[in-house]
Amino acid sequence: MLNLIKVGKVVLLWYEKMDNINPSSYIINDLIHHYEIAQYDKAESKALSITKDFPKHQLSWKVLAAIFIKKNKNAEALKANKEALKLNPEDHEVLNNLGLIFQKLGKFKESESNLKKAISLKPDFSQAYFNLGITLKILRRIEEAEKNFKTAVKFQPNYAQAYNNLGNLQKEMGRLKEAEASYTRAINLKPDYVKAYSNLGATQQELGKLEEAETNYSKAIALKPDYIESYSNLGVTLNKMGRLKEAEASYTKAIELNPNYAKALYNRSRLFFDKAKYELALRDADACASKEAKVLSLIALYKLGRIGEIYKRIEALSKVTPEDISIAAFAAFISKKEKKTTAYNFCPNPLDFIHVANLSSHVNDLVKYVEGIIEELDKIETIWEPFGKSTISGFQTLEGLNLFKNPSGKISQLKSIIISELQKYYMKFKNEPCSYIQKFPSINNIFGWNVILKHNGHQSTHIHPAGWLSGVIYLKVVPSKGKDEGAIEFSLNGKHYYDLNSPSLKFQPEVGDIVFFPSSLHHKTIPFTTNTDRIIISFDLIPDTESTI
Repeated sequence: MLNLIKVGKVVLLWYEKMDNINPSSYIINDLIHHYEIAQYDKAESKALSITKDFPKHQLSWKVLAAIFIKKNKNAEALKANKEALKLNPEDHEVLNNLGLIFQKLGKFKESESNLKKAISLKPDFSQAYFNLGITLKILRRIEEAEKNFKTAVKFQPNYAQAYNNLGNLQKEMGRLKEAEASYTRAINLKPDYVKAYSNLGATQQELGKLEEAETNYSKAIALKPDYIESYSNLGVTLNKMGRLKEAEASYTKAIELNPNYAKALYNRSRLFFDKAKYELALRDADACASKEAKVLSLIALYKLGRIGEIYKRIEALSKVTPEDISIAAFAAFISKKEKKTTAYNFCPNPLDFIHVANLSSHVNDLVKYVEGIIEELDKIETIWEPFGKSTISGFQTLEGLNLFKNPSGKISQLKSIIISELQKYYMKFKNEPCSYIQKFPSINNIFGWNVILKHNGHQSTHIHPAGWLSGVIYLKVVPSKGKDEGAIEFSLNGKHYYDLNSPSLKFQPEVGDIVFFPSSLHHKTIPFTTNTDRIIISFDLIPDTESTI
């Protein structure tokens, strides 16, 4: 007699035979019952007994493996699944489970191999496509991961979790509108999908849809009142909307639920800082383990006038995180302000490392070449005043979209030009003793984005914490009108620390100019009144911990 049993989402089949291979249906039904009511300890004991008495009964090994997965006993689950596979090497469910277990064990190549075998045996196996998508995402094969999530929902259109994961990928790639649609689809399929509401809120926050973000964070919290992440993210949205009292309450709720939750502590610290409550800002920043909080603590100490403590902390940080861009920026500032060097040797004098080149030394027809780049950029999606960025009255490439990842056409040529100029840059400064030069990363990891400023557009003071060296390529410039309009200004002054006597430098660019500078050097764009566009490509040389020049 053919029997069907559902274990989780998997339908298990077996033929009942009263012999020394197959246990009775009563025994199996009892095992499945305890599994389905989540009595995993009893279910494990029963499954172990069955597999001992009936070692060739494949279904029992499959159920035992499922129990071990639920109990996070991955090594035992692997062993049980392998026994099941010996008894039926073409069982696609076992291969899928093996792929999942290898994924949990961090053996991603083995995970990929088994999941692909499962798919080859059952080409419409949506769960295997989903698991393969997760494995490929971990391996940073993003395009392949996306393809597998899309295939999962093709064969299982109501697969809410796959839509949520697809949204995560699209958000990571900067395709925010597509991510918004995927999360919305997941919620439509599963109206109580807490994580999807939170993810949708985060995406809408980046899109500047703050009211919609607030609504979806609130829905996530209503469904899961102890959802720490949503409280913290809701606080960010409320802060952006100017509702500071509510934002503080939201951060505080997250911290009450988890006193060590770094994101909420950091966000509340920033809120206190903006309200000039520097002691409270320092308290929260010191309680936060994130690296961003370290420099916030230094700036709070600066506001409190505790200079001696700043120097002691910078000395300690120089031994632990000697190449932190944000700390390096502040260390350079305080050194000039106090006329006393700090222990931080990343780039104590960043203004000395500005370098200018021009595309004209690499191409025959600069005008035609630049026009070609702009035409290629016109095909790339941008967003107006992206959330959390310095661009004001302008468009910027979507978050996570790297212009220099697998480039083609003139942008590919541009990448080669940048690499060539970076080599010259390094040779120019190679004898400088600071770690910015002495630990200069290999020139192979460049992240680029496009910025189009409109009338009255500018970029506020900022640094590039993820970079090592940063650069700007000017494709279209604006007239200065004798007031430095459209110029880039470099300074040691930051957004939250300023000294009138700090040195600064303004540079009025021409078309084709490439400006290189340390990522720790503060810079901004001076607003312009000409009714035209100012078009640039910015880029960072990302540090590579495995190799240096």
